[in-house]
Amino acid sequence: MTLLDAYHIFDERHPGAVARSAFNALRPREVKTATPHDTCMCIIHENMDLLLKCFNDECDDCPTKSITDILTDNNMMDLDDECSWNLWKKVNNKFDLQQMSGSIDSLLTEIEEGWPLFLLHTHINREQRECIKDLRCQSTDKTFVVAQIDFSMNYTLVRQREVQQGFFSQHQVTLFTIHLTIGKEQRNLAIISDYMEHTTVFVHCEQKVLTQFIKKNFPLVKKINYVSDGACAHFKNNASILNLIHHKIDFDLDACWTFTATGHGKGAGDGIGAVLKFSARRATLSKNILMSNPKDFYEFTQKQQLETARRSNKDIPGVHAFFLESDEIEEAKNFEQQVKKAFASIRLYLY
Repeated sequence: MTLLDAYHIFDERHPGAVARSAFNALRPREVKTATPHDTCMCIIHENMDLLLKCFNDECDDCPTKSITDILTDNNMMDLDDECSWNLWKKVNNKFDLQQMSGSIDSLLTEIEEGWPLFLLHTHINREQRECIKDLRCQSTDKTFVVAQIDFSMNYTLVRQREVQQGFFSQHQVTLFTIHLTIGKEQRNLAIISDYMEHTTVFVHCEQKVLTQFIKKNFPLVKKINYVSDGACAHFKNNASILNLIHHKIDFDLDACWTFTATGHGKGAGDGIGAVLKFSARRATLSKNILMSNPKDFYEFTQKQQLETARRSNKDIPGVHAFFLESDEIEEAKNFEQQVKKAFASIRLYLY
């Protein structure tokens, strides 16, 4: 952008505020009057930059109409008329659906302000989705597998004909789901545990179970490409990335990680969790099967999946169930704390 271009934009937003000479004199000293001639640029980066500008309504070929003009075109409306709409907003550190009211003009202003962010977010979501789709198509049983992982919402164990006091002493089950894509083959895994916290340590212990399953069933696989949402509590954090760096040392398999766009992390894992929870709830309420702890839930799930596979004349169950003891996770957690203390001592010694 040249200084003249900047002045034209400023003059459109603030007509007649200052003359061109004053605008030139008042510019920050970092802004030079002469624009350097950039040459020998990378064609890949430059083309992508131009494409992104086009998508974000920043290039000269984009239509001059704003989203407000498009919505009001051929619509006979009074912009001063009152209307109401709903928006999710953060109030007192909690997100809630708020009912807003105002003129149609204020509603259009709200849409106009959120439009650039919406376009950029849509672009990122589409590109991430296509990237993950391509990864699944490229995976084979001799190269790498794609593992979409996620925590399912903890399942509450209910009992038929439960007394009133029992409502306040219910037990829960942690359910971690994995959907594997190996070329044209697919596998579903569910790791059930009595450890209630959704942490990076849990994910690391889950990776041990997953790598053992892959080595046993797909021994030629050399790499795992993890796919997950960006939950900072257990996926997208420094501890998780540190574990990823040492993945080859810990599990003898290379690994990389792909994150979905914010708010678009739903996948096959959600279906795995829903199927297991529905089966357990239906068996509890209709067949009066007692599941009083996570171990009971695991045993029921494993038995039910094997029976379903046998009735369908299949060699493998629809969902492979595993149980992860809380003691194993606590042991890994204590080891992590010891390592942190050791590194803290080394830092104190060095400084």
